[in-house]
Amino acid sequence: MNYLIIGAGAAGASAAKSILKNSKENDQIKIFTDENYPFYYRPRLIECLSGEVAIEDIIINDQEWFAENGIELHLDEKIIDVNLEAKEIKSKKDTYKYDKLLLASGSHCFVPPFSGLDLENIFTLRTAADLKEINKAAAKAKKAVVVGGGLLGLEIAYNFAKAGLDTTVLEVAPYLLPMQLDKKGGDLLEKKLEKNQVKVITDAKTKGFAGDKKVEKVILEDQKIEADIVLISTGIRCNTSLADDIDIEQNKGVIVNNKMQTSVPDVFAAGDIAEFKGEVYGIWPPSLKQGQVAGKVMSGEKAEFEAHVSSHKLKVAGIDVISLGELNKDNEYEEEILADDDNYIKVIKNNGKKIGAIIVGQYSNKNKIMAEVKK
Repeated sequence: MNYLIIGAGAAGASAAKSILKNSKENDQIKIFTDENYPFYYRPRLIECLSGEVAIEDIIINDQEWFAENGIELHLDEKIIDVNLEAKEIKSKKDTYKYDKLLLASGSHCFVPPFSGLDLENIFTLRTAADLKEINKAAAKAKKAVVVGGGLLGLEIAYNFAKAGLDTTVLEVAPYLLPMQLDKKGGDLLEKKLEKNQVKVITDAKTKGFAGDKKVEKVILEDQKIEADIVLISTGIRCNTSLADDIDIEQNKGVIVNNKMQTSVPDVFAAGDIAEFKGEVYGIWPPSLKQGQVAGKVMSGEKAEFEAHVSSHKLKVAGIDVISLGELNKDNEYEEEILADDDNYIKVIKNNGKKIGAIIVGQYSNKNKIMAEVKK
């Protein structure tokens, strides 16, 4: 049996490990990635910005591990075509036959159509290759601007500040983390970040960038901010370029059932590229789980993916930020609020049952609340 996996991230690697457990003699597992690094812990890339962590420190399984386990790892080999009729995939190097195929090609950073994007020292962060370019520019920079005050943007900003850069975050919404927090939680987080040398501008309408070859200013609707390095963190989009060229059901991502099967027989999808019940999760834990389920089903084992309770845990400058479950944006449910100058805790309930929570700061019972919401 030929198992081919496009993508060596959380979903692809976990699928390969599941297949490996069920593999028979003469089975072949091949993984293809356009990156130069084997399986690494992508969420920790941000920590490498401060210089405290190296890329080598976040590699989970190196090339030697793949070789020892009989998995062919094809680094720096981008797949450019999928032929469903012939059951084969193609790169610039070769063509490969499959019996079972997993699409786990992840996602890319979404960049709005700002003016001046062709200037140097404007970046996004998604891969180890991105990180190397950012670190090279940051070593000569003094003022950093992060466009986007979401989870990733705030972690990037904090690590820039730790590296000694004068750092500003621009968030288009009225408060930080609008998808994960309410206004009280977002405002408290902003105060805490500013105590840790991260300036925040909310309601920031970024128009573009100006400079002579290299970026020098970020242009907002009502002001200009000096910057010699800019990082854009405005969300992600599924890497569906391969899927776009084949007859496979898509919406935001490639649509899958609870076995990670697509609309095409013997073709599976998992991770950031997969859409399950209208949801593209775009975070590490469900990507791992989807990959495990895909690998098991591909290799003949019974497994099903269950909907993931939306949850986010962020620790910036020692600040705990937790958001999970129902956040009551439409004020449909009852709320219990415990707050003071340094901490904000909101628990959302439906007929007495805890269905969501927002926590900014310290709270000794946070693990208990998280467990109750996830029940």
